[in-house]
Amino acid sequence: MGFLSAICGLAGLVCSILILIDAFGNDVTKGLLCMCVPFYIFYYAFAEFENPHKPVILGIWFGGGVFMNVFALL
Repeated sequence: MGFLSAICGLAGLVCSILILIDAFGNDVTKGLLCMCVPFYIFYYAFAEFENPHKPVILGIWFGGGVFMNVFALL
């Protein structure tokens, strides 16, 4: 279960880095806000993140975090 937890966590981390790269590409201030202000990345991901694969990236981002915690508890 530890291996599955690590894989899901890694997938979520990769997707959060993709969102962060987009935020810095949009504006440096938005990128810094995503890094430093708690929960701003959630606002940015839903309101301002523009990517043709947005539903997949957000699904893996949230799903990776949820399943990482579920597998870690088992």
